[in-house]
Amino acid sequence: MAAELPRTIGRYEIRQELGRGMMGIVYLADDPVLGRPVALKTIQLAFVTPESDRESFEKRFLGEARVAARLAHPGIVVVHDVGRDPDSGVLYIALEYLRGSTLAELTAKGAPLEWREALRITARLARALHHAHAAGVIHRDVKPANVMLLPSGDVKVMDFGIAKVPQQELTATGQFFGTPLYMSPEQARGEAVDGRSDLFALGAIAYRLLTGRAAFGAENVTAILARVLTEHPLAPSAVAPQVPADADYVVGRALAKSPADRYADGETMAEDIDDILEGRPPRHRAGWSLAREGEGTKVSGRGRGQDSSHAERVATPPPRPSPSPRPAGAPSAPGLKRAALVAGAVLLVIAGMLALATVRKRMPAPTDVERGATTRSARTSPEERPAPRPTPVVVTGESGEPGRLAIDFDHHLKSGTLRVWVDDEPVLDQAFGARVTRKILSLRIRKGSVEEVVDVAPGRREVKVQVQWDDNTRTEATAATFKPGVTRTLEIRILRVLNVLTLDWR
Repeated sequence: MAAELPRTIGRYEIRQELGRGMMGIVYLADDPVLGRPVALKTIQLAFVTPESDRESFEKRFLGEARVAARLAHPGIVVVHDVGRDPDSGVLYIALEYLRGSTLAELTAKGAPLEWREALRITARLARALHHAHAAGVIHRDVKPANVMLLPSGDVKVMDFGIAKVPQQELTATGQFFGTPLYMSPEQARGEAVDGRSDLFALGAIAYRLLTGRAAFGAENVTAILARVLTEHPLAPSAVAPQVPADADYVVGRALAKSPADRYADGETMAEDIDDILEGRPPRHRAGWSLAREGEGTKVSGRGRGQDSSHAERVATPPPRPSPSPRPAGAPSAPGLKRAALVAGAVLLVIAGMLALATVRKRMPAPTDVERGATTRSARTSPEERPAPRPTPVVVTGESGEPGRLAIDFDHHLKSGTLRVWVDDEPVLDQAFGARVTRKILSLRIRKGSVEEVVDVAPGRREVKVQVQWDDNTRTEATAATFKPGVTRTLEIRILRVLNVLTLDWR
Protein backbone atom coordinates (compact mmCIF):
# COMPACT_ATOMS: atom_id res chain seq x y z
CA MET A 1 0.00 0.00 0.00
CA ALA A 2 1.35 3.43 -0.95
CA ALA A 3 2.55 5.61 1.89
CA GLU A 4 0.29 8.48 2.87
CA LEU A 5 1.33 11.85 1.46
CA PRO A 6 2.52 14.42 3.98
CA ARG A 7 0.30 17.49 4.09
CA THR A 8 3.16 19.96 4.19
CA ILE A 9 6.95 20.01 4.10
CA GLY A 10 8.35 23.32 5.27
CA ARG A 11 5.95 25.95 3.98
CA TYR A 12 5.09 23.88 0.92
CA GLU A 13 1.70 22.18 0.52
CA ILE A 14 2.07 18.72 -1.02
CA ARG A 15 -0.23 17.85 -3.95
CA GLN A 16 1.12 14.57 -5.32
CA GLU A 17 4.21 12.36 -5.57
CA LEU A 18 6.18 12.74 -8.83
CA GLY A 19 8.84 10.11 -8.28
CA ARG A 20 11.33 8.57 -5.88
CA GLY A 21 14.86 7.20 -5.87
CA MET A 22 17.97 6.55 -3.78
CA MET A 23 18.14 10.13 -2.50
CA GLY A 24 14.49 10.54 -1.55
CA ILE A 25 11.09 11.51 -2.97
CA VAL A 26 10.02 14.29 -5.35
CA TYR A 27 6.63 15.92 -4.85
CA LEU A 28 4.54 18.40 -6.76
CA ALA A 29 3.81 21.10 -4.20
CA ASP A 30 2.34 24.59 -3.94
CA ASP A 31 4.24 27.56 -2.55
CA PRO A 32 1.51 29.52 -0.71
CA VAL A 33 3.74 32.54 -0.20
CA LEU A 34 4.57 33.14 -3.87
CA GLY A 35 1.55 31.34 -5.29
CA ARG A 36 3.36 28.99 -7.67
CA PRO A 37 3.88 25.25 -8.08
CA VAL A 38 7.29 23.78 -7.29
CA ALA A 39 8.98 20.40 -7.59
CA LEU A 40 9.94 19.60 -4.01
CA LYS A 41 12.80 17.12 -3.74
CA THR A 42 13.18 15.63 -0.29
CA ILE A 43 16.50 14.15 0.74
CA GLN A 44 16.11 10.87 2.60
CA LEU A 45 19.03 8.48 2.20
CA ALA A 46 18.00 4.92 1.40
CA PHE A 47 20.60 3.38 3.69
CA VAL A 48 21.37 3.66 7.38
CA THR A 49 24.31 5.85 8.42
CA PRO A 50 25.78 6.85 11.77
CA GLU A 51 24.46 10.13 13.14
CA SER A 52 27.83 11.89 12.87
CA ASP A 53 28.18 10.90 9.20
CA ARG A 54 24.61 11.91 8.46
CA GLU A 55 25.18 15.34 9.98
CA SER A 56 28.32 15.77 7.87
CA PHE A 57 26.44 14.76 4.73
CA GLU A 58 23.50 17.07 5.44
CA LYS A 59 25.77 20.02 6.13
CA ARG A 60 27.60 19.43 2.88
CA PHE A 61 24.36 18.94 0.95
CA LEU A 62 22.87 22.21 2.19
CA GLY A 63 26.04 24.11 1.32
CA GLU A 64 26.26 22.69 -2.18
CA ALA A 65 22.54 23.12 -2.83
CA ARG A 66 22.91 26.80 -1.99
CA VAL A 67 25.79 27.02 -4.48
CA ALA A 68 23.55 25.45 -7.13
CA ALA A 69 20.84 27.96 -6.24
CA ARG A 70 23.15 30.75 -7.40
CA LEU A 71 23.31 29.34 -10.94
CA ALA A 72 21.32 31.55 -13.27
CA HIS A 73 21.11 30.20 -16.83
CA PRO A 74 18.11 29.55 -19.09
CA GLY A 75 19.31 25.97 -19.58
CA ILE A 76 19.46 25.12 -15.85
CA VAL A 77 16.44 24.48 -13.65
CA VAL A 78 15.96 27.22 -11.05
CA VAL A 79 16.55 26.35 -7.39
CA HIS A 80 14.06 28.41 -5.41
CA ASP A 81 14.81 27.31 -1.87
CA VAL A 82 16.61 24.78 0.33
CA GLY A 83 15.85 23.99 3.93
CA ARG A 84 14.72 21.54 6.58
CA ASP A 85 11.17 20.74 7.65
CA PRO A 86 10.92 21.78 11.33
CA ASP A 87 8.58 18.92 12.28
CA SER A 88 10.06 15.89 10.47
CA GLY A 89 13.64 17.14 10.08
CA VAL A 90 13.54 16.19 6.37
CA LEU A 91 15.88 18.14 4.09
CA TYR A 92 14.31 19.54 0.94
CA ILE A 93 15.13 21.52 -2.15
CA ALA A 94 12.40 23.46 -3.96
CA LEU A 95 12.90 23.51 -7.72
CA GLU A 96 11.24 25.23 -10.65
CA TYR A 97 8.33 23.04 -11.73
CA LEU A 98 8.72 22.20 -15.42
CA ARG A 99 6.17 21.00 -17.94
CA GLY A 100 7.52 18.98 -20.81
CA SER A 101 9.21 15.66 -21.47
CA THR A 102 12.58 14.37 -20.39
CA LEU A 103 15.03 13.22 -23.05
CA ALA A 104 14.69 9.74 -21.55
CA GLU A 105 10.98 9.79 -22.39
CA LEU A 106 11.62 11.12 -25.89
CA THR A 107 14.12 8.36 -26.72
CA ALA A 108 12.39 5.52 -24.86
CA LYS A 109 11.11 3.90 -28.07
CA GLY A 110 14.58 3.80 -29.66
CA ALA A 111 13.89 6.29 -32.46
CA PRO A 112 16.49 8.99 -33.14
CA LEU A 113 15.66 12.67 -33.33
CA GLU A 114 16.19 14.60 -36.55
CA TRP A 115 19.94 15.19 -36.51
CA ARG A 116 19.76 18.99 -36.60
CA GLU A 117 17.39 19.03 -33.64
CA ALA A 118 19.61 16.56 -31.80
CA LEU A 119 22.63 18.83 -32.32
CA ARG A 120 20.70 21.95 -31.31
CA ILE A 121 19.71 20.28 -28.03
CA THR A 122 23.30 19.16 -27.46
CA ALA A 123 24.65 22.67 -28.03
CA ARG A 124 22.18 24.18 -25.56
CA LEU A 125 23.11 21.60 -22.95
CA ALA A 126 26.81 22.21 -23.56
CA ARG A 127 26.36 25.93 -22.85
CA ALA A 128 24.32 25.23 -19.73
CA LEU A 129 27.03 22.91 -18.41
CA HIS A 130 29.69 25.48 -19.31
CA HIS A 131 27.90 28.04 -17.15
CA ALA A 132 27.78 25.64 -14.21
CA HIS A 133 31.41 24.59 -14.59
CA ALA A 134 32.52 28.22 -14.71
CA ALA A 135 30.79 28.64 -11.33
CA GLY A 136 32.64 25.61 -9.96
CA VAL A 137 29.65 23.24 -10.02
CA ILE A 138 30.04 19.81 -11.64
CA HIS A 139 26.86 17.83 -12.18
CA ARG A 140 28.27 14.25 -12.13
CA ASP A 141 24.99 12.64 -13.21
CA VAL A 142 24.15 14.16 -16.60
CA LYS A 143 21.72 11.77 -18.31
CA PRO A 144 18.54 11.94 -20.41
CA ALA A 145 16.30 11.59 -17.35
CA ASN A 146 17.89 14.75 -15.90
CA VAL A 147 17.21 16.89 -18.98
CA MET A 148 13.76 18.33 -19.67
CA LEU A 149 12.70 19.45 -23.16
CA LEU A 150 10.06 22.18 -22.83
CA PRO A 151 7.21 22.82 -25.31
CA SER A 152 9.12 25.94 -26.40
CA GLY A 153 12.05 23.79 -27.55
CA ASP A 154 14.27 24.99 -24.71
CA VAL A 155 16.09 22.49 -22.52
CA LYS A 156 16.66 22.45 -18.78
CA VAL A 157 19.33 20.49 -16.91
CA MET A 158 17.92 19.26 -13.61
CA ASP A 159 19.29 17.93 -10.30
CA PHE A 160 22.21 20.33 -9.84
CA GLY A 161 21.14 20.62 -6.21
CA ILE A 162 22.51 17.16 -5.33
CA ALA A 163 25.08 16.87 -8.09
CA LYS A 164 28.19 17.24 -5.98
CA VAL A 165 27.42 14.40 -3.61
CA PRO A 166 30.27 11.97 -4.46
CA GLN A 167 28.29 9.38 -6.35
CA GLN A 168 31.04 6.77 -6.53
CA GLU A 169 31.64 6.87 -2.80
CA LEU A 170 28.15 6.94 -1.28
CA THR A 171 27.04 3.36 -1.84
CA ALA A 172 24.57 0.91 -0.40
CA THR A 173 24.62 -2.85 -0.76
CA GLY A 174 24.40 -3.66 -4.45
CA GLN A 175 23.84 -0.01 -5.42
CA PHE A 176 25.88 3.02 -6.39
CA PHE A 177 25.15 6.55 -7.49
CA GLY A 178 25.57 7.74 -11.02
CA THR A 179 24.28 6.15 -14.20
CA PRO A 180 26.62 3.63 -15.88
CA LEU A 181 25.44 4.35 -19.45
CA TYR A 182 26.48 8.00 -19.11
CA MET A 183 29.38 7.67 -16.67
CA SER A 184 32.85 8.80 -17.73
CA PRO A 185 35.75 6.33 -17.47
CA GLU A 186 37.43 8.32 -14.68
CA GLN A 187 34.18 8.42 -12.69
CA ALA A 188 33.72 4.66 -13.15
CA ARG A 189 37.22 4.18 -11.71
CA GLY A 190 36.36 6.31 -8.67
CA GLU A 191 38.86 9.02 -9.63
CA ALA A 192 38.51 12.79 -9.31
CA VAL A 193 36.34 14.36 -12.00
CA ASP A 194 35.98 17.82 -13.52
CA GLY A 195 33.71 19.41 -16.10
CA ARG A 196 35.05 17.18 -18.86
CA SER A 197 33.36 14.24 -17.15
CA ASP A 198 30.01 15.99 -17.65
CA LEU A 199 30.93 16.55 -21.32
CA PHE A 200 31.56 12.81 -21.72
CA ALA A 201 28.03 12.22 -20.43
CA LEU A 202 26.75 14.86 -22.84
CA GLY A 203 28.50 13.04 -25.70
CA ALA A 204 26.66 9.87 -24.68
CA ILE A 205 23.37 11.81 -24.66
CA ALA A 206 24.12 13.23 -28.12
CA TYR A 207 24.82 9.69 -29.35
CA ARG A 208 21.42 8.55 -28.12
CA LEU A 209 19.62 11.52 -29.67
CA LEU A 210 21.33 10.99 -33.03
CA THR A 211 21.00 7.20 -33.21
CA GLY A 212 18.20 6.19 -30.84
CA ARG A 213 20.52 3.76 -29.07
CA ALA A 214 22.87 3.92 -26.10
CA ALA A 215 26.55 4.38 -26.89
CA PHE A 216 27.60 1.74 -24.35
CA GLY A 217 24.51 -0.42 -24.12
CA ALA A 218 25.01 -3.97 -22.81
CA GLU A 219 23.12 -6.67 -20.95
CA ASN A 220 24.25 -5.74 -17.41
CA VAL A 221 26.07 -3.11 -15.39
CA THR A 222 29.37 -4.99 -15.50
CA ALA A 223 29.34 -5.18 -19.30
CA ILE A 224 28.24 -1.54 -19.61
CA LEU A 225 31.11 -0.27 -17.47
CA ALA A 226 33.57 -2.51 -19.30
CA ARG A 227 32.52 -0.82 -22.55
CA VAL A 228 32.71 2.63 -20.99
CA LEU A 229 36.25 1.88 -19.86
CA THR A 230 37.62 0.09 -22.93
CA GLU A 231 35.51 0.51 -26.05
CA HIS A 232 34.57 3.19 -28.56
CA PRO A 233 31.01 2.84 -29.85
CA LEU A 234 29.98 2.56 -33.47
CA ALA A 235 30.07 5.98 -35.15
CA PRO A 236 26.67 7.71 -35.19
CA SER A 237 26.66 8.00 -39.00
CA ALA A 238 27.14 4.23 -39.28
CA VAL A 239 23.94 3.73 -37.26
CA ALA A 240 21.99 6.64 -38.77
CA PRO A 241 23.34 7.37 -42.29
CA GLN A 242 21.76 10.84 -42.38
CA VAL A 243 24.11 12.05 -39.62
CA PRO A 244 27.01 14.09 -41.09
CA ALA A 245 30.62 13.07 -40.57
CA ASP A 246 31.33 16.24 -38.60
CA ALA A 247 28.78 15.10 -36.01
CA ASP A 248 30.82 11.88 -35.67
CA TYR A 249 33.79 14.08 -34.81
CA VAL A 250 31.92 16.05 -32.13
CA VAL A 251 30.56 12.92 -30.46
CA GLY A 252 33.87 11.09 -30.75
CA ARG A 253 35.75 13.96 -29.16
CA ALA A 254 33.28 14.22 -26.29
CA LEU A 255 33.50 10.44 -25.71
CA ALA A 256 37.30 10.24 -25.70
CA LYS A 257 38.53 7.96 -22.91
CA SER A 258 41.09 10.46 -21.65
CA PRO A 259 39.75 13.83 -20.40
CA ALA A 260 42.73 15.51 -22.10
CA ASP A 261 41.39 14.38 -25.49
CA ARG A 262 37.90 15.80 -24.94
CA TYR A 263 36.62 19.32 -25.34
CA ALA A 264 38.16 21.55 -22.72
CA ASP A 265 34.79 23.21 -21.99
CA GLY A 266 31.17 23.20 -23.08
CA GLU A 267 31.36 26.48 -24.99
CA THR A 268 34.01 25.06 -27.32
CA MET A 269 31.81 22.04 -27.98
CA ALA A 270 28.79 24.25 -28.63
CA GLU A 271 30.76 26.41 -31.10
CA ASP A 272 31.73 23.35 -33.13
CA ILE A 273 28.06 22.31 -33.23
CA ASP A 274 27.04 25.82 -34.32
CA ASP A 275 29.45 25.54 -37.24
CA ILE A 276 28.04 22.17 -38.31
CA LEU A 277 24.47 23.49 -38.20
CA GLU A 278 25.49 26.44 -40.36
CA GLY A 279 27.31 24.27 -42.90
CA ARG A 280 30.86 25.21 -41.89
CA PRO A 281 33.75 22.97 -40.79
CA PRO A 282 34.01 22.84 -36.98
CA ARG A 283 36.35 25.66 -36.00
CA HIS A 284 38.06 23.72 -33.17
CA ARG A 285 38.76 20.57 -35.16
CA ALA A 286 42.04 21.80 -36.67
CA GLY A 287 45.03 20.34 -34.85
CA TRP A 288 42.96 17.96 -32.74
CA SER A 289 43.46 14.24 -32.89
CA LEU A 290 42.31 11.46 -30.60
CA ALA A 291 45.39 9.36 -31.34
CA ARG A 292 47.99 9.50 -28.58
CA GLU A 293 50.64 7.15 -27.36
CA GLY A 294 48.90 3.98 -26.27
CA GLU A 295 45.49 5.44 -27.07
CA GLY A 296 43.52 5.98 -30.25
CA THR A 297 40.81 3.71 -31.53
CA LYS A 298 40.64 0.60 -29.41
CA VAL A 299 38.89 -2.52 -30.56
CA SER A 300 38.45 -5.01 -27.78
CA GLY A 301 37.36 -8.61 -28.04
CA ARG A 302 33.63 -9.18 -28.21
CA GLY A 303 32.10 -10.97 -25.27
CA ARG A 304 28.97 -13.06 -25.29
CA GLY A 305 25.96 -11.07 -26.35
CA GLN A 306 27.96 -8.14 -27.72
CA ASP A 307 26.70 -6.53 -30.89
CA SER A 308 29.22 -7.08 -33.67
CA SER A 309 28.63 -3.53 -34.81
CA HIS A 310 30.88 -2.34 -32.01
CA ALA A 311 33.84 -3.16 -34.24
CA GLU A 312 33.58 0.31 -35.77
CA ARG A 313 34.57 2.84 -33.15
CA VAL A 314 33.90 6.51 -32.63
CA ALA A 315 37.22 8.31 -32.81
CA THR A 316 38.48 10.77 -35.38
CA PRO A 317 36.52 9.53 -38.38
CA PRO A 318 38.29 9.64 -41.73
CA PRO A 319 36.93 12.19 -44.22
CA ARG A 320 34.00 10.66 -46.04
CA PRO A 321 33.52 11.08 -49.78
CA SER A 322 30.13 12.17 -51.03
CA PRO A 323 28.61 8.94 -52.33
CA SER A 324 25.12 8.58 -53.67
CA PRO A 325 22.60 8.46 -50.81
CA ARG A 326 22.32 5.11 -49.08
CA PRO A 327 18.94 3.64 -48.27
CA ALA A 328 18.03 3.66 -44.58
CA GLY A 329 19.21 0.53 -42.84
CA ALA A 330 21.82 -0.35 -45.48
CA PRO A 331 25.20 -1.52 -44.13
CA SER A 332 27.63 1.37 -43.73
CA ALA A 333 31.39 1.28 -44.36
CA PRO A 334 31.82 -2.51 -44.42
CA GLY A 335 35.46 -2.11 -45.41
CA LEU A 336 36.13 -0.01 -42.33
CA LYS A 337 34.31 -2.56 -40.21
CA ARG A 338 36.41 -5.45 -41.52
CA ALA A 339 39.57 -3.39 -41.06
CA ALA A 340 38.63 -2.55 -37.49
CA LEU A 341 37.93 -6.20 -36.73
CA VAL A 342 41.26 -7.28 -38.20
CA ALA A 343 43.03 -4.53 -36.26
CA GLY A 344 41.29 -5.68 -33.11
CA ALA A 345 42.41 -9.26 -33.67
CA VAL A 346 46.00 -8.17 -34.22
CA LEU A 347 45.93 -6.07 -31.06
CA LEU A 348 44.52 -8.98 -29.12
CA VAL A 349 47.32 -11.29 -30.29
CA ILE A 350 50.14 -8.80 -29.84
CA ALA A 351 49.10 -7.31 -26.53
CA GLY A 352 47.45 -10.36 -24.98
CA MET A 353 44.38 -8.30 -24.18
CA LEU A 354 41.42 -9.89 -22.43
CA ALA A 355 37.80 -8.97 -22.93
CA LEU A 356 37.87 -6.63 -19.95
CA ALA A 357 41.44 -5.41 -20.37
CA THR A 358 43.03 -2.01 -20.10
CA VAL A 359 42.01 0.71 -17.77
CA ARG A 360 44.60 3.23 -18.81
CA LYS A 361 45.97 5.96 -16.59
CA ARG A 362 48.16 8.71 -17.97
CA MET A 363 51.14 8.45 -15.67
CA PRO A 364 54.77 9.44 -16.17
CA ALA A 365 57.14 6.72 -17.21
CA PRO A 366 58.79 4.89 -14.31
CA THR A 367 62.24 5.94 -13.26
CA ASP A 368 65.11 3.85 -14.56
CA VAL A 369 66.06 0.97 -12.32
CA GLU A 370 69.75 0.23 -11.84
CA ARG A 371 70.85 -2.84 -13.73
CA GLY A 372 70.76 -5.99 -11.64
CA ALA A 373 68.17 -4.68 -9.20
CA THR A 374 65.36 -7.11 -8.58
CA THR A 375 62.93 -5.25 -6.30
CA ARG A 376 61.56 -1.90 -5.21
CA SER A 377 59.88 -1.50 -1.87
CA ALA A 378 56.12 -1.11 -1.86
CA ARG A 379 54.73 2.32 -1.01
CA THR A 380 53.27 1.43 2.36
CA SER A 381 53.52 2.83 5.83
CA PRO A 382 55.79 0.97 8.32
CA GLU A 383 52.87 -0.62 10.15
CA GLU A 384 51.42 -1.82 6.83
CA ARG A 385 54.67 -3.14 5.37
CA PRO A 386 54.21 -6.80 4.42
CA ALA A 387 56.50 -9.67 5.18
CA PRO A 388 59.43 -10.11 2.76
CA ARG A 389 58.47 -12.00 -0.37
CA PRO A 390 60.36 -15.00 -1.74
CA THR A 391 63.34 -14.08 -3.89
CA PRO A 392 62.32 -14.59 -7.51
CA VAL A 393 64.25 -16.70 -9.95
CA VAL A 394 66.62 -14.43 -11.92
CA VAL A 395 66.87 -15.49 -15.53
CA THR A 396 68.81 -14.07 -18.46
CA GLY A 397 68.90 -14.46 -22.21
CA GLU A 398 71.76 -15.41 -24.45
CA SER A 399 73.28 -11.94 -24.10
CA GLY A 400 73.55 -12.44 -20.34
CA GLU A 401 71.41 -9.35 -19.67
CA PRO A 402 67.80 -9.84 -18.48
CA GLY A 403 64.71 -7.91 -19.38
CA ARG A 404 62.77 -6.34 -16.53
CA LEU A 405 59.15 -6.51 -15.46
CA ALA A 406 57.98 -3.50 -13.43
CA ILE A 407 54.80 -4.27 -11.48
CA ASP A 408 52.59 -1.26 -10.68
CA PHE A 409 49.55 -2.10 -8.53
CA ASP A 410 47.30 0.71 -7.25
CA HIS A 411 44.28 -0.40 -5.27
CA HIS A 412 41.53 0.55 -2.80
CA LEU A 413 41.59 -2.69 -0.79
CA LYS A 414 42.17 -2.85 2.95
CA SER A 415 44.60 -5.79 2.70
CA GLY A 416 45.35 -8.83 0.59
CA THR A 417 47.99 -10.70 -1.36
CA LEU A 418 49.39 -10.04 -4.83
CA ARG A 419 50.97 -12.97 -6.71
CA VAL A 420 52.68 -12.89 -10.11
CA TRP A 421 54.02 -15.71 -12.28
CA VAL A 422 56.15 -15.51 -15.43
CA ASP A 423 55.81 -18.60 -17.60
CA ASP A 424 54.36 -20.41 -14.53
CA GLU A 425 57.43 -19.51 -12.41
CA PRO A 426 56.48 -17.53 -9.26
CA VAL A 427 58.23 -14.15 -9.19
CA LEU A 428 56.16 -12.26 -6.60
CA ASP A 429 54.14 -13.21 -3.52
CA GLN A 430 53.45 -9.90 -1.76
CA ALA A 431 51.07 -9.03 1.05
CA PHE A 432 49.70 -5.50 0.77
CA GLY A 433 47.67 -2.98 2.73
CA ALA A 434 46.15 0.46 2.24
CA ARG A 435 45.63 3.58 4.31
CA VAL A 436 42.37 5.45 4.77
CA THR A 437 42.47 8.68 2.77
CA ARG A 438 38.89 9.89 3.27
CA LYS A 439 35.74 9.09 5.20
CA ILE A 440 32.37 9.57 3.51
CA LEU A 441 29.44 8.81 5.77
CA SER A 442 30.17 5.32 7.12
CA LEU A 443 32.54 4.46 4.27
CA ARG A 444 36.31 4.58 4.41
CA ILE A 445 38.04 5.38 1.14
CA ARG A 446 41.40 3.62 1.01
CA LYS A 447 44.43 3.91 -1.20
CA GLY A 448 47.42 1.63 -1.45
CA SER A 449 50.01 0.55 -3.98
CA VAL A 450 52.74 -1.96 -4.64
CA GLU A 451 55.74 -1.40 -6.90
CA GLU A 452 58.20 -4.19 -7.66
CA VAL A 453 60.70 -4.91 -10.41
CA VAL A 454 61.82 -8.43 -11.32
CA ASP A 455 64.22 -9.73 -13.94
CA VAL A 456 62.88 -11.96 -16.69
CA ALA A 457 64.48 -13.76 -19.61
CA PRO A 458 64.24 -11.87 -22.92
CA GLY A 459 61.61 -13.18 -25.31
CA ARG A 460 57.88 -13.70 -25.38
CA ARG A 461 56.61 -14.41 -21.84
CA GLU A 462 53.23 -15.14 -20.33
CA VAL A 463 52.49 -13.20 -17.14
CA LYS A 464 49.77 -14.33 -14.75
CA VAL A 465 48.49 -12.14 -11.91
CA GLN A 466 46.37 -13.09 -8.94
CA VAL A 467 44.91 -10.74 -6.31
CA GLN A 468 43.30 -12.14 -3.16
CA TRP A 469 41.41 -10.09 -0.56
CA ASP A 470 38.65 -10.90 1.92
CA ASP A 471 36.74 -13.78 0.27
CA ASN A 472 37.66 -12.69 -3.26
CA THR A 473 40.21 -14.07 -5.71
CA ARG A 474 40.78 -12.53 -9.14
CA THR A 475 43.20 -14.00 -11.69
CA GLU A 476 44.10 -12.73 -15.16
CA ALA A 477 46.90 -13.44 -17.64
CA THR A 478 48.58 -11.45 -20.36
CA ALA A 479 51.75 -11.67 -22.45
CA ALA A 480 54.55 -9.41 -23.57
CA THR A 481 57.91 -9.51 -25.33
CA PHE A 482 60.88 -8.58 -23.15
CA LYS A 483 64.18 -7.25 -24.50
CA PRO A 484 67.58 -7.25 -22.75
CA GLY A 485 67.96 -4.21 -20.50
CA VAL A 486 64.44 -2.91 -21.25
CA THR A 487 61.76 -2.47 -18.58
CA ARG A 488 58.14 -3.27 -19.39
CA THR A 489 55.59 -1.92 -16.88
CA LEU A 490 52.44 -3.88 -16.09
CA GLU A 491 49.66 -1.81 -14.51
CA ILE A 492 47.41 -3.93 -12.28
CA ARG A 493 44.10 -2.44 -11.21
CA ILE A 494 41.00 -3.53 -9.31
CA LEU A 495 38.04 -1.49 -10.56
CA ARG A 496 36.41 0.23 -7.61
CA VAL A 497 32.83 -0.36 -8.72
CA LEU A 498 33.08 -3.89 -10.12
CA ASN A 499 36.09 -5.40 -8.34
CA VAL A 500 37.28 -6.55 -11.79
CA LEU A 501 41.02 -7.24 -12.19
CA THR A 502 42.54 -5.50 -15.22
CA LEU A 503 46.05 -5.69 -16.70
CA ASP A 504 47.55 -3.00 -18.90
CA TRP A 505 51.02 -2.70 -20.44
CA ARG A 506 52.65 0.68 -20.76
